[in-house]
Amino acid sequence: MVLLPRIDEIDSLQQDVEKLRKEKREMELQTADQAETCRNLQDANNTLSARALALAEEVATAPEAMRIKMEGQIAEVRRQLKDAQEDIDAMRNAEQSQRIALLDELNLMQSENTKLRDQLRAAQRR
Repeated sequence: MVLLPRIDEIDSLQQDVEKLRKEKREMELQTADQAETCRNLQDANNTLSARALALAEEVATAPEAMRIKMEGQIAEVRRQLKDAQEDIDAMRNAEQSQRIALLDELNLMQSENTKLRDQLRAAQRR
Protein backbone atom coordinates (compact mmCIF):
# COMPACT_ATOMS: atom_id res chain seq x y z
CA MET A 1 0.00 0.00 0.00
CA VAL A 2 1.32 3.48 -0.85
CA LEU A 3 0.30 5.10 2.43
CA LEU A 4 2.40 2.85 4.69
CA PRO A 5 5.79 4.14 3.47
CA ARG A 6 4.39 7.68 3.66
CA ILE A 7 3.22 7.13 7.23
CA ASP A 8 6.66 5.77 8.09
CA GLU A 9 8.16 8.83 6.45
CA ILE A 10 5.89 11.13 8.44
CA ASP A 11 6.71 9.25 11.64
CA SER A 12 10.38 9.62 10.87
CA LEU A 13 9.95 13.35 10.24
CA GLN A 14 8.02 13.73 13.47
CA GLN A 15 10.78 11.92 15.35
CA ASP A 16 13.35 14.22 13.76
CA VAL A 17 11.33 17.28 14.78
CA GLU A 18 11.02 15.99 18.35
CA LYS A 19 14.75 15.29 18.45
CA LEU A 20 15.45 18.83 17.26
CA ARG A 21 13.06 20.26 19.83
CA LYS A 22 14.85 18.32 22.55
CA GLU A 23 18.23 19.53 21.31
CA LYS A 24 16.87 23.07 21.18
CA ARG A 25 15.66 22.81 24.78
CA GLU A 26 19.08 21.49 25.82
CA MET A 27 20.80 24.35 24.03
CA GLU A 28 18.42 26.82 25.64
CA LEU A 29 19.33 25.39 29.04
CA GLN A 30 23.01 25.69 28.21
CA THR A 31 22.43 29.25 27.08
CA ALA A 32 20.64 30.01 30.35
CA ASP A 33 23.58 28.53 32.26
CA GLN A 34 25.98 30.62 30.23
CA ALA A 35 23.87 33.73 30.84
CA GLU A 36 24.02 33.01 34.59
CA THR A 37 27.79 32.63 34.32
CA CYS A 38 27.94 35.94 32.47
CA ARG A 39 25.90 37.59 35.24
CA ASN A 40 28.22 36.11 37.86
CA LEU A 41 31.25 37.32 35.95
CA GLN A 42 29.66 40.75 35.63
CA ASP A 43 29.06 40.80 39.39
CA ALA A 44 32.69 39.82 39.94
CA ASN A 45 33.68 42.53 37.51
CA ASN A 46 31.66 45.10 39.46
CA THR A 47 33.19 43.92 42.74
CA LEU A 48 36.68 44.15 41.33
CA SER A 49 35.94 47.62 39.97
CA ALA A 50 34.74 48.77 43.38
CA ARG A 51 37.82 47.23 44.98
CA ALA A 52 40.08 49.02 42.49
CA LEU A 53 38.40 52.34 43.33
CA ALA A 54 38.78 51.73 47.05
CA LEU A 55 42.44 50.89 46.60
CA ALA A 56 42.93 54.00 44.49
CA GLU A 57 41.46 56.14 47.25
CA GLU A 58 43.78 54.53 49.78
CA VAL A 59 46.76 55.15 47.52
CA ALA A 60 45.92 58.83 47.30
CA THR A 61 46.24 59.22 51.08
CA ALA A 62 49.00 56.68 51.88
CA PRO A 63 52.72 57.37 52.37
CA GLU A 64 55.11 56.55 49.50
CA ALA A 65 55.89 52.92 50.49
CA MET A 66 52.24 52.21 51.01
CA ARG A 67 51.43 53.94 47.73
CA ILE A 68 53.85 51.67 45.85
CA LYS A 69 52.32 48.59 47.48
CA MET A 70 48.83 49.78 46.64
CA GLU A 71 49.78 50.52 43.04
CA GLY A 72 50.94 46.92 42.73
CA GLN A 73 47.61 45.74 44.14
CA ILE A 74 45.74 48.06 41.82
CA ALA A 75 47.66 46.71 38.85
CA GLU A 76 46.73 43.18 39.91
CA VAL A 77 43.07 44.09 40.37
CA ARG A 78 43.05 45.79 36.97
CA ARG A 79 44.54 42.67 35.41
CA GLN A 80 41.86 40.55 37.10
CA LEU A 81 39.22 43.02 35.93
CA LYS A 82 40.53 42.81 32.37
CA ASP A 83 40.54 38.99 32.56
CA ALA A 84 36.99 38.98 33.90
CA GLN A 85 35.85 41.33 31.13
CA GLU A 86 37.51 39.11 28.52
CA ASP A 87 35.75 36.09 30.02
CA ILE A 88 32.42 37.93 29.86
CA ASP A 89 33.04 38.91 26.25
CA ALA A 90 34.02 35.35 25.34
CA MET A 91 30.90 33.95 27.01
CA ARG A 92 28.69 36.45 25.20
CA ASN A 93 30.29 35.61 21.87
CA ALA A 94 29.92 31.88 22.51
CA GLU A 95 26.30 32.35 23.53
CA GLN A 96 25.57 34.39 20.42
CA SER A 97 27.29 31.86 18.18
CA GLN A 98 25.34 29.06 19.82
CA ARG A 99 22.05 30.89 19.27
CA ILE A 100 22.92 31.51 15.63
CA ALA A 101 23.83 27.85 15.11
CA LEU A 102 20.60 26.77 16.78
CA LEU A 103 18.51 29.07 14.62
CA ASP A 104 20.35 27.95 11.47
CA GLU A 105 19.72 24.31 12.35
CA LEU A 106 16.08 25.01 13.12
CA ASN A 107 15.64 26.88 9.83
CA LEU A 108 17.32 24.07 7.92
CA MET A 109 15.10 21.43 9.52
CA GLN A 110 11.99 23.52 8.88
CA SER A 111 13.00 23.91 5.23
CA GLU A 112 13.64 20.20 4.92
CA ASN A 113 10.36 19.43 6.66
CA THR A 114 8.48 21.77 4.29
CA LYS A 115 10.18 20.23 1.26
CA LEU A 116 9.31 16.72 2.39
CA ARG A 117 5.72 17.71 3.10
CA ASP A 118 5.47 19.20 -0.39
CA GLN A 119 6.88 16.00 -1.86
CA LEU A 120 4.45 13.95 0.17
CA ARG A 121 1.50 16.06 -0.97
CA ALA A 122 2.65 15.80 -4.57
CA ALA A 123 2.96 12.04 -4.26
CA GLN A 124 -0.51 11.79 -2.70
CA ARG A 125 -2.04 13.80 -5.56
CA ARG A 126 -0.76 11.34 -8.15
